[in-house]
Amino acid sequence: MQAIKMEKRCDPSPSLDAALRGNGLGALIGGVGNPDFEVELAHHLTRMFRSEYVHICHFPQGHPQMMLSVAEDGSARAREQSATYIARRLWQFDPTIETGSRWDDNSPILTQLDIDHPETAELKRFYNEVNIRERVVVYGKGARGPLGLSVVRSSARGMFSDEERSRIGVIGEIAFPLLARHYALVTERSIVSSALSSLALIEGCIALSGHDIPQREAQVIARMLYGLTCEGAALDLSIAYETAISYKKRFYRRFNLGGFRELLNWYLCQFSGTCHLLAAPQYH
Repeated sequence: MQAIKMEKRCDPSPSLDAALRGNGLGALIGGVGNPDFEVELAHHLTRMFRSEYVHICHFPQGHPQMMLSVAEDGSARAREQSATYIARRLWQFDPTIETGSRWDDNSPILTQLDIDHPETAELKRFYNEVNIRERVVVYGKGARGPLGLSVVRSSARGMFSDEERSRIGVIGEIAFPLLARHYALVTERSIVSSALSSLALIEGCIALSGHDIPQREAQVIARMLYGLTCEGAALDLSIAYETAISYKKRFYRRFNLGGFRELLNWYLCQFSGTCHLLAAPQYH
């Protein structure tokens, strides 16, 4: 028997509209980007599926790192579950994790682990210890790589009813896109606040501007935008001051700039068009 069942995003069903209205997910749309959005989403999902736990993870180094673990009753049990899972490196035995950490399709994928027949004895032992009966995870693209949204139900609640199971598609169709959009907004705000305070971000923006700017020229300009003088940029790059001045003049001529104010306006214009691309890890 397979330990994992997977399917791409389900087609919308009549139950999705009812779930959206009946469980208040629609009301969450206005809260996307707010500090408490993740917790509110988690509580909506616990109510919708009579589940005790919701976990959110990402994969910064190719393996899962928990971003949020919420228990229905407000206890620390969800955090304890996820901490144990990570500390024992149980993700190495979890077939859904390999799928999720590499998922690059625009449509999320819904996975459901067969708790009765997991891949390994390690996983079986863990789920018995924490009394887990059902676990559904949706993986998909996030602002900085794959995200996982997990809804977990204990043995005390039993298996999902047929009616609840018919609504599982809501997690991939509605809840996950809302979560992904939330993180995208948070990331964009963080990037905007770093527009002139991160040298890597400035260099990345210039590189993504679509102009064929020589590397040294771009490096001098990036350091000037970062706050260094031309002399400071020369020192930082270990080049002659006269060489840095030459790169600066060449750049100003290239874009018909009359001074630093116009340079700053040029950069902010480029930044507004590339900030969504600057969420990639290499710029941070």
